[in-house]
This record gives sequence, structure tokens and C-alpha cells, in this order.
Amino acid sequence: MEPSDEKIRELINALARDTRTDNIIAAEGYTREFIEDFAMQYAKEICDERRRINEDFQPERERERRYGIDVSSWQGVIEWNRVKQSQNGGFAMLRAAYGNEEDSRFEQNYQEATRADVPVGAYLYTLALTPAQAREEADRLIELLKGKRFPYPIALDIEERAQVNLGRERVSEIIDAFCSRIENAGYYVMVYSYENFLATFLTDEIKEKYDLWVADIGGTPTISYGIHQYSFRGTVDGIRGNVDLDYAVKDYPTIMRDNRLNGF
Repeated sequence: MEPSDEKIRELINALARDTRTDNIIAAEGYTREFIEDFAMQYAKEICDERRRINEDFQPERERERRYGIDVSSWQGVIEWNRVKQSQNGGFAMLRAAYGNEEDSRFEQNYQEATRADVPVGAYLYTLALTPAQAREEADRLIELLKGKRFPYPIALDIEERAQVNLGRERVSEIIDAFCSRIENAGYYVMVYSYENFLATFLTDEIKEKYDLWVADIGGTPTISYGIHQYSFRGTVDGIRGNVDLDYAVKDYPTIMRDNRLNGF
């Protein structure tokens, strides 16, 4: 079955934004072969759209926003004093865990970033396929957060293909199970994923209940968000290789202090 004109435009836009192929396949239900053939057939349109998006997104227009990064063990040893002096040294979201397994650099990143006066948040990459598993992951994360202060939110990273296959209602139940557990422990929680996932697989209730951290590469998200991840391939002094770049549109440190959340 051929995609409709509207679906063709959506796929061109998704590929132009450099969304990972696996994410597109998972969200749209197409095969890898179909997406690869589509990309070849509409190569010119995708390139034209990419140029348009790049022209539309101008970070200099957003100077009042706080620019930061998100990191995990993949970045290895980070020189946080140098990160602090960079354009994206305003905050850092640190991966705390992958499922129930602690990120091997979380403790060091927290201590060293805090020492360098880089405000931090934390996130867990979820593997949960049921609300019970999500609560188990939340309890593990709460253990890792104890005794620490986080001026930025605690986030649930949800993007596995197996979760997409569960459908909107079950995905939203998993998110709510995790996030409510984290909230009840005194933390400000948000949900991270790529824009199409958040728009498609979260109920309106969940989108209104929790802040969103949206991955939308090259353009500005069309859904409401608290943090925008705008690059997977950033360069930041003090970090070897590529790093994800973000900006926040809320004054999260003030929210945490005023409401005595996240260890404050």
C-alpha cells in the first residue's frame, strides 16, 4: 500500500531532521527496506527540506535560554571545568541508569560536574514493558539519587522499539507508573523521546501531567516542551567526540529551590 501524500510529507520531514532510521521504522511500522527505498526516491526533497530546517533553526535567536548537554558513559572521562566555560555549559543531564543497571560514569559525572558548578539533572533509559517493571526501575533510580541535589529534572528516556509495539495506552501507563513513583519521592520528573514518539504514543493526559524533553534535530518542536535536544553531533570543549546538545525554556533551578524538590 502506497503512503498518502500527507504521510510522504511526514516521512520526508522525519528523514530531513536526521531522526534515527530505527526510530522512524519503529514509529511508522514500515520495513527498513521501504525506508531505504523511500530515502533514495525522495533524496532531492529530503535535501531541500534539510536546508530549509537548518535555515529556520538559529540558536542565536534563543540567547535567553539556558544551553546544556546530556551525557552518559559513552562520553568517557569529561573535563567538567572546560565544559563549564563552553557555550553549552549551562547544565547537564546525566544518565544515571540503563534499565536497572547504573551508568558506570554517573557517580563521577555527578561529583565532578557539581564541583565545576555545572547544574545537573539525571535520566534513566527505560527497558520496561510493564508498569510493574517501570516502578522497579524507578525504585532503583531513587536509590541512585539519594543524597544528591539536582537543579534540573529527573527524566525518563523512553524510545525502545519493543515499547512502541505496545501501543499508546500501554506506553502511557508505563510512563505514569515510573513518573508518579519518582514524583512521590520528591523529584521533578519529565519524559524524553523523539518528537514523533511523544506526539503519537503519549495520551493527552500524560503530556499535560509531565514536562517533555523533546529530541527534534534541526527544527523547533511543534509540541510543548521544557527541554529541546537539538543536536546529536555537538562539539563541546572538554568532551572527546560528539555530544548531544540541549536548551531549556524553563528556569528549572528556581523551580527546584522554591518548591524544595530534587534534594533541595
